[in-house]
Amino acid sequence: MRGREDQRGIDRFRLRNWRLRSKLAVVLLVPALSTATLAGLRLNGQLDDVELFGTVQRELAVSHQAAKVEYALQVERDWAVQCVAAGRQNACPEHAARTGATDTELGRYRDAGATTTALSESLQEAFTKSLESLDGLASLRVTLLSTKYPDMAVIGAYNQIIASLGQVHRAAISSLSEPAIVPLVAAAQALYQAQEQIGQQNAILTATALRRSFAPGAADELRAAQSRLDAAFNEFNDVASPANRQKFQDVVSGAAVDGRNRLVKLALAQNADNKPVTISDAEVLKDGEGTANLVHEVAGEMESQADATTTRLAGQARTDAWRDAALVAASLIVAFGLMAMVAQSMLRPLRVLRRSALDVARNQLPEAIRRIRSHRDPERAAEEAIVPVPLNTTEEVGQVARAFDLVQREAVRLAVEQVALRANVNDMFINLSRRSQALVERQISVIDRLEQDEQDPDHLASLFELDHLATQMRRNSENLLVLSGTTVNRRVTRPVAIAEVLGAAVSEVEKYARVQIAPTPDMMVQGRVVNDLAHLIAELLDNATAFSKPTTKVTVRTIETRKGEIAIRIHDRGVGMQDADIVEANAKLAEPPEVDVSVAREMGLYVVGQLAKRHEIRVTLANNDDIEGGVTAQVILPISLLHKGPAPALPLPVAAAPAETSNEGLAGVPKWTPEHPVVVPSATAADEPSGRHRIEQTSADGLFTARVEPTEVSPEDAYSYEPPIERPEEPAKSADQATEIFPAISDDIGEISADSLSRWFQTPAAAPQRPAVDSTKDVPAAEPDTESEPSTVNGLPKRQRSAEPAKPEAPTAVPRAVADFAESDWGSADEGWRAAGALESGVPALTTENGLPKRVPKARLVPGSTPKPSSPVPQLAAAGTGGRSAERLRQRFATYQKGVQLGRESLFDSAVGGIPVIAEREHQ
Repeated sequence: MRGREDQRGIDRFRLRNWRLRSKLAVVLLVPALSTATLAGLRLNGQLDDVELFGTVQRELAVSHQAAKVEYALQVERDWAVQCVAAGRQNACPEHAARTGATDTELGRYRDAGATTTALSESLQEAFTKSLESLDGLASLRVTLLSTKYPDMAVIGAYNQIIASLGQVHRAAISSLSEPAIVPLVAAAQALYQAQEQIGQQNAILTATALRRSFAPGAADELRAAQSRLDAAFNEFNDVASPANRQKFQDVVSGAAVDGRNRLVKLALAQNADNKPVTISDAEVLKDGEGTANLVHEVAGEMESQADATTTRLAGQARTDAWRDAALVAASLIVAFGLMAMVAQSMLRPLRVLRRSALDVARNQLPEAIRRIRSHRDPERAAEEAIVPVPLNTTEEVGQVARAFDLVQREAVRLAVEQVALRANVNDMFINLSRRSQALVERQISVIDRLEQDEQDPDHLASLFELDHLATQMRRNSENLLVLSGTTVNRRVTRPVAIAEVLGAAVSEVEKYARVQIAPTPDMMVQGRVVNDLAHLIAELLDNATAFSKPTTKVTVRTIETRKGEIAIRIHDRGVGMQDADIVEANAKLAEPPEVDVSVAREMGLYVVGQLAKRHEIRVTLANNDDIEGGVTAQVILPISLLHKGPAPALPLPVAAAPAETSNEGLAGVPKWTPEHPVVVPSATAADEPSGRHRIEQTSADGLFTARVEPTEVSPEDAYSYEPPIERPEEPAKSADQATEIFPAISDDIGEISADSLSRWFQTPAAAPQRPAVDSTKDVPAAEPDTESEPSTVNGLPKRQRSAEPAKPEAPTAVPRAVADFAESDWGSADEGWRAAGALESGVPALTTENGLPKRVPKARLVPGSTPKPSSPVPQLAAAGTGGRSAERLRQRFATYQKGVQLGRESLFDSAVGGIPVIAEREHQ
């Protein structure tokens, strides 16, 4: 994993994976960098020139200050020679004055060369050596004043110091290369050289004037100095401009210059004639210093011109640098602007194309497909869904946009074709499923009719098994309807108890005997969700029984949460599931996938998810934490699916007999199925008295729904019922004592006793009307017996196929309790009521002194529990000897009344099966 991440990081920096904007930036950056580099080099050269001119200015300043020190030393040298040649009289005050001026200039010279790092290397070296020579100036001054140091030696010592300063001038010139500066500096250097030669001549002439003769070798030195002076002037004339030469001629002229020249020539002439030199030292010092001052003035002017030229060139170089920088910057800005415009003209269409393509791929196309699938007119939805790329250029990007529009149009067209194909497949599924469902419903009806006519318990058990398999086939057809995206035909219009929904779900499970239902809350579910909820729970129960051992039980617990919701937990002890499979299954339950081949392998999971999503039911799976393992499926019913009000009850029918009488049989309500609407039997088909509820079949868009309409019942209705009259003087008793349909049965009882079976589900046959009981008695009067239809397990009569009334001797349909009594076989005994009715018809009815019928214990049991026909009279005789209290009869009639009321409230869809699951029972 880390290697793949590193590889992705490396691939991101490869050129082929760069974004187009980055590639364009690189393409445009190459010429821009080239231009910037060339401009930078140009600018750098100009900045170097500015720096060079600054260095030249500093070096010229050092050279100019060195010239000032040199001139001061030359003057000091003349007075030092005069002091020594005159015999050092009065401590030479003139010499001392000149030394002060020299020290001042020397200090400035040291300051000028303090930043030697900013000077050229040759100038730094010359400057350092000059300072070393100047360091010996102090000892020289002391020596010439305190010793008999000869005048020619003094001249030689000063010449050496001044020569080191001349090296500074030459070093400054050697570092220059600017044509405008070099001639000026060279002219100044030539004048400094001429000034030095004039100074040397002044010193020799001063010593000679005081001696009246030349010292040995002094005349030769004077001639050599004159030669060097002429050479310096010639050099100046060679390098100086005509203006500077004219200026030199104008400045270096006059009496002082002529007088110095005359003294030189006179001294040399007298020395050549071996005559004493008759020149004056004062005149030598005056004319010599005057001439030196004039030369120094012209040299200073040359240096000033050189410094001004350097400053001007430095400023010009700086100006050129800024100008070139501005031009380069402006050029780059213009170039980048043009490149940005061109790049933007390329990137904007690409950006629009990319954004549109991503929006189409991520949002528009999926949304268009969703609208096409849900729209009634897919072609119209497809036309509205196609949005062209907002790009109208004709270049390559625009052509790609048009091609993408074609691709989008083709994708939408394929989606329309797919929707049409899916619609055809769904229609085919729906057609086949409805045909199969209709056949299964007919099969169930046939099986129900066979169950009514069958008396053999073994054959009846086989018919029950066929009925159960047919119910599973119906559920499979409903699965196909869910798979095709439609709803089930069967509808329920009234709220149904949760216990009855669970019972209906259990009745559709193959291994229903293994299902145990715990007591449920006394709450009801909205009728619109009953069928789907029963189907959903049936799928979960089927899965739980299929993936657990046959010897284990599947428990169903129902509780009310703190939020008011209903939680149904289905707990099995099977093999369990992997954690990853649990997560995947919960994801599919929360959001069912698209229908594909894999859905056929997990149809139950898909059906549960679709049904849960349809009603916003939350279904989750989790592994059991106990030692037995298995899986727990939890179904959360939101509050919106629950019925908070009281249980709706059907209005009681109009009594057909006087109020003082009561029917001793359990009246039933017809059972409704989608394909067989209930027709309430009446005397005439056109005139139906009001006060009764009738359920009939309605059709809308190919789906079957049931609606309840008030109808009336004729006095001949077999299931009319009038509740017993309550006497005001009757002592108050708990109403709960007369609210149970069945006596309490503990969970550990495997079978129902025959006596209880007989008492609970006996449907009376036709009997003559008994006399009414006196109204002053506590015992309620019984209604005259009427014919009764075959009833369901709730005591609800089943619809007969013919319009003929049921025969009195027709047996009652066998009830099937699915929830609490799934493992018992008592239901098969109900078909034996035919035999029980036959026994009853052959025995005269016995009544008490109050006119109430006497019941012989075990006289009306199902076949197998009754005595042989040859001995009914002794049993009746034995029964006649026993007494029965009025309180017991009152309790029994109250129980019958409650059972009839609950039976009438059990009118709901056949998917639920009409089987109420009695979750809790209390003994009276």
